[in-house]
Amino acid sequence: MILLEIARGAAVDDTVTCLVRGPASTYPRGYLWLMPIWFILVSGAVALVSYIVGRSLPLWLAASEIGGLFVAACTAASVLLTARRMAFLADTRGVLLGSSRKRKRPKFRQVYLPWSDISQVRLVPRRYGVLVELVLSPAAPPVRRPSLRSQAGLLLGALFMPIGVGRGRPALTTPRLRPPGYRVRLCQSADELGRALRAVAPETVQIRMLASMAALRMAGRLPRPPRAQRPPRPTEPVRPRRLGQYVPRRLPAAARRR
Repeated sequence: MILLEIARGAAVDDTVTCLVRGPASTYPRGYLWLMPIWFILVSGAVALVSYIVGRSLPLWLAASEIGGLFVAACTAASVLLTARRMAFLADTRGVLLGSSRKRKRPKFRQVYLPWSDISQVRLVPRRYGVLVELVLSPAAPPVRRPSLRSQAGLLLGALFMPIGVGRGRPALTTPRLRPPGYRVRLCQSADELGRALRAVAPETVQIRMLASMAALRMAGRLPRPPRAQRPPRPTEPVRPRRLGQYVPRRLPAAARRR
């Protein structure tokens, strides 16, 4: 985290800048699940070509080739999972998510949230740093999440053409619906980040420190509306019996069958 207070003798607004962990700032949600599929396809292609060329693939050669591909896939996955990018910035005006790059559609790569649109900031300490959840206020503009059809089409196109299709909207700028907001994984201590955000956020924004992910899930559950009570069924009035009136008794179903 970097705190900027004075730059070249001119006073500027306090700024909180943090590193975002993982591929969320660059790749869409679900992109890493394509790597096992790529590994299976490439391994099958290598085995098929080796069998066609040599008509018989030795076991040690197949194991070495597929093992090398497996090591390469694990290395690429670990690099993407531990990648860090400067994609979180907060000041006295709001929060900016995403990295600045010269692309055709930069609005999909960045999201700016003024403090007036944020009702609560939840911090959960994690092994890599802290998980930040920005909960939008009811007065904020409604967020739209990409449909499942468009997301599936993007991943299917990236499966066969990972370079030509593009990366789409990254997971960092993709909003959540329950509750409406954004989640960010930062490489920073939770206590330091909480103090820094309290210094730049207005008093109307509540900054909460939660102990675990279970507490975050409980805090994110929306209260259910109370069930509408059914009106009571009208009861038939009990008629008084007359003296000497015969009242038939109804036997149970088991006794009737007999």
